[in-house]
Amino acid sequence: MEGEVSKMSDLDIDEQNKDKAKRGKRARAKGNAFELEVAHKIGGVRVGQYGGKTDVMSDWIVIQCKVGNGSYSERYDGWLRSVNGNASQISALVVGDAPGPGTKRRTMIILDFEAFVDLLDTER
Repeated sequence: MEGEVSKMSDLDIDEQNKDKAKRGKRARAKGNAFELEVAHKIGGVRVGQYGGKTDVMSDWIVIQCKVGNGSYSERYDGWLRSVNGNASQISALVVGDAPGPGTKRRTMIILDFEAFVDLLDTER
């Protein structure tokens, strides 16, 4: 009916807010743990707690970390896993856009993180 008061009580709303807060805390904890894992594996330090865009850094690299649903591209993973080199090669995927005339193409390289860490260890 028109003008009917919502059937949700203040207690229902409080429960929803508690659930949202729990999800937020879990997501933050997952992100923090992932940053620490990445920092440890590359021999860097976690700086994400200071509020900038950089989450991990060392003397030669700065990294922004993303983890969770929606952050990982299954499409890119499939393409990367389909590239098979020999034991002395690291597989990579290079992705670029097609912006059109007069606009510079954007490109990125995608590596398997564990293969990247192994490469770092052999370089050190």
